[in-house]
Amino acid sequence: MASTYSRRSFLKLAAALGAAGALAACQPVAVQPGGGAAAPSGQEKLVRILLPSWATAEIPFDTTAREFSEANPGTVVQIQTTSEGWDTKVMSQIADGTLEWSGAGIASSASSSLPRWILTGMIQPMDDLFEASMVEGADMLLEDMLPVLRDASTHEGKFYGLPYSYENISFNWRTDYFDAVGATAAPTTLDEWLEVARELKTWGADQQIYPTSFIPDLDASVGTIIYGSTTEPFGEDMLLKWESDEAIYALTFYRQMVLEEELTPPHGFDGWLDAFYAGKLASVQAQSSRGVWGQLAFGTETVTTSPVPTRVPDNSGTPFWGNCVGLLTGAPYPQEAADYFVYTMGPQNSTFQKTVIRTGKTPVYQSAYDAIINGDPQFRTYAWMNEMRAQVERSVIRPFNNYFSIQDTHYRNFVVQLVEPGSTMTPEECAKAILEASQEEIAKQQV
Repeated sequence: MASTYSRRSFLKLAAALGAAGALAACQPVAVQPGGGAAAPSGQEKLVRILLPSWATAEIPFDTTAREFSEANPGTVVQIQTTSEGWDTKVMSQIADGTLEWSGAGIASSASSSLPRWILTGMIQPMDDLFEASMVEGADMLLEDMLPVLRDASTHEGKFYGLPYSYENISFNWRTDYFDAVGATAAPTTLDEWLEVARELKTWGADQQIYPTSFIPDLDASVGTIIYGSTTEPFGEDMLLKWESDEAIYALTFYRQMVLEEELTPPHGFDGWLDAFYAGKLASVQAQSSRGVWGQLAFGTETVTTSPVPTRVPDNSGTPFWGNCVGLLTGAPYPQEAADYFVYTMGPQNSTFQKTVIRTGKTPVYQSAYDAIINGDPQFRTYAWMNEMRAQVERSVIRPFNNYFSIQDTHYRNFVVQLVEPGSTMTPEECAKAILEASQEEIAKQQV
C-alpha cells in the first residue's frame, strides 16, 4: 500500500545524492555503456538485484535469475533480500562510486516510493537499455504495457520503473454471506453499500460477523471514497482537497459506517485480516489481491472481487500502484540487469505472467489479458481483473512527489480520533487537522 516515508529519510537520501559529485570524483572506475562499472577482462559479471522478502516469496525471481544466468555464460544474476536501511546504503555507495548492486525493487508507481527513487537520483532511466536489449520481448515491452502504467513510471519523458504487476483498491466480498440477505451482486454506490451492510449486521449479529471493513491506509479507505466522489481529487498544492465537499462527505461516510452504525471493526479496521480469515468479515475494501487471498482460504465461488462502490458515476476511478523494479544509478552491468528484467518480467514470459495473476496481482500487458485472462479457460476465475483495469484506466495519477505518504501518516492519526468512541471531533475538524499537519511537514521538507 502507501509507502511510509519520513521527512528525515527523504532529506538523508537527498543529501547523499548531493555529495555524489565530489565523492565520486575521487573514485575513478571503468565504465560501460549505461553508466556502470565494466567487468575486468575474463571475470564473471555479477549482477546483484535487491528485492523485499514478500516479493521473492510470491514470485520466483530466484528461478528466473538462475535460468538467465545459465542462458548467458559469464553473467550471474543474484537476488538479495533487502533489510532495514538498504536504500541509505545504496545512496551512499552511489555517492562514492562503490555501488555493488545493479537493480532494486519494489517501488510503487503512482504512489510515493517511485517518485522518491527518481527525484533522489537513486535510479536511472531504462529506455535506451530496453532499446539496445536483444532479449525476446524487449522490442514490445513498452508498447504492450497498459498506457496508464507506462505513464505512471515515466518522468520528464524517460521510463524508470518496470512494473511486473499492479494493484488497485477493490471491493472483496463473501458471496455466501451476501446471498443470505438477498444481495446477489456487489454494491455499486456508497448508499447501496450502507444499506446491505445494515442488513448484514442484523443477519450476522449472533455469529459476530462484521458486515464490512476498511484497512488503515488512506488510499484504501477515505482516499478511495474521495476518488469515487469527484473527477479532481487533488488541488493546486498537489494535496487531496481535504476541505472540499467531497472530502468532508468521505470522512462523514467513514464516521457513519465505523462509529455511528458500528458496521466495521473498531476504528474501521482493527483486526480486520484475522476476522477475514476467521470468516467473521463479510466484505472489505482493500487491495485487489486480498480477494484472491479469500478465494484461496474459502473457495473461488465464495469470495468475489468487484469494483469499489462510488458516490457518483463520473469519478476518478480508484487509487492504484504498479509494483516496480528500477535500475540503480551507476549500476554495474546495467545492460545485463535490464536484460534480466526483460527476460523475467517481459510480456513474452507467459509463465511469469501466470504466476503473477495467481497471486491476485493484475498483469501490466495487453497481451496478458488477451492470451491468459480472456483467452485461457483455466484463468476464467480472474476475469474480474478486466473490471479492475477499467477503473484504473480512468484513475487520476497522484502528483509526482512524496506528499501522499505524508498525508497518509497524518490521516492515520486523526481518523482514529474521529471514530474513537465518545469522540466529538467533526469531519471538518478532522480534515483541517490532516491538511494543516501535512502542510507543516511539507514546509519543513522544503527548507
